[in-house]
Amino acid sequence: MCSSHKKIDDSQGLQLNYSRRINRPNFWQLTPFTDSADKLNPSRGNPGLNPEFTNSFELSYEKTFKNRDNLIASIYYKRTTDLITRYQDSARGTSGEKLILNSYINANSSYVTGLELISRNKITKWWEITTNLNLYVSDIEIEMEGQADQDALSSWFGKLNNNFKLPHNISIQLSGDYQAKTILPPGGSGNRGGGGGMMMGGPAMASQGYIRSNYGVDIAVRYEFGKSRQASVSVNMNDIFRTRRMYSYSESQFFIQDAFRRRDPQVVRVNFNWRFGKFDPNLFKRKNMRGEREGQSSGMEGGMM
Repeated sequence: MCSSHKKIDDSQGLQLNYSRRINRPNFWQLTPFTDSADKLNPSRGNPGLNPEFTNSFELSYEKTFKNRDNLIASIYYKRTTDLITRYQDSARGTSGEKLILNSYINANSSYVTGLELISRNKITKWWEITTNLNLYVSDIEIEMEGQADQDALSSWFGKLNNNFKLPHNISIQLSGDYQAKTILPPGGSGNRGGGGGMMMGGPAMASQGYIRSNYGVDIAVRYEFGKSRQASVSVNMNDIFRTRRMYSYSESQFFIQDAFRRRDPQVVRVNFNWRFGKFDPNLFKRKNMRGEREGQSSGMEGGMM
């Protein structure tokens, strides 16, 4: 990863980043066994998958205003070769019935390019808003027999996060997000799929169609107590209106399919935290530096043997 930062003045700065990342296929994407839990849509991994490589370029501008509000604007381009993506093909079941087999392939390449805006604004002493808006274009290039090329798709993603500080050490976080119809997520590709069973999880992407729009709202309430507020209890609930789901459209010369899936809706979590003593971030820095010195020392000793 390469990064360059230019400070314009005390309130403005520019940053240029380049990175190259490798994502290897996981266990569920490689296993050759068929999962027939859904008899109409069996799933199977592909042991012939190759790792995918992503080159990312990003130029960011940051501005801090007098009232401490903050704005970050970024232009980015991410291109992935050998993208690991879901692929559906026609197959025959044990009784000769026609099925749709879900698996993974390496697409030729994909790209995501766009503009991301992040703004943090303090509305009052007790209310702060963080806004994220991402406008982007994505495309997946795939060469498979019987599969027509699809056009690049313009899309957008938005998220609004509200933080409320109430009396008696109570704070509330209320956030909502909306993902418009898309081919790839705004962050680009990335092998984060897999998961329980052979279900196809991870970020929403579609090499044979598109992912329909999706939205949801989450909430968290936190109460801090103790002389130095060292203890806290929090209650979190995701998708409070039960609207978040995976809804995709796929098409080839063999089939047209609408797939609807909902996973872990409306989960409520209760957490208790207790901080012992004072937190010193420099302690971790000292440990890391000591570990690096020990590693260098052992490397020198190994070289002298």
